[in-house]
Amino acid sequence: MRRRTLLGGLATGFGAFVARDDDATASIERRKQRCASDEDDAATARIDGGTLVLEGLIRTPTPCHVLVLESVSYERDALEVTVGVDEPDGFCVQCLGVVEYVLEIEFDGRVPDCVAVFHERRDETVRVARERLDGGTGRE
Repeated sequence: MRRRTLLGGLATGFGAFVARDDDATASIERRKQRCASDEDDAATARIDGGTLVLEGLIRTPTPCHVLVLESVSYERDALEVTVGVDEPDGFCVQCLGVVEYVLEIEFDGRVPDCVAVFHERRDETVRVARERLDGGTGRE
């Protein structure tokens, strides 16, 4: 079983960052941030041509915390993506936050058959989605 890490350690404050490897290009963009209500971590996945598009919502200690693409790896036809949270720069409103994001991974070849999305915070990693990618989306 060959496991391969594509990318890791991408941080996004309020913009978008891009990283490349031989087989894929990944970018994560922070969309909105706010104080949390009763929202839970979530993610959805879809294929758009040769690009996997993940849209997610991650709970953070404050709305200003930075998102980090901790890892993107695949084994056979399964992709695992971990989005993490890092310390904010400067001061921020003191409330529990949620941050909406869009993560795009453009593949040079074949796209994976399924994806699992994890959110990582200080002391926990939680799987928030696992979806089969059969040309559209379908929850597994």
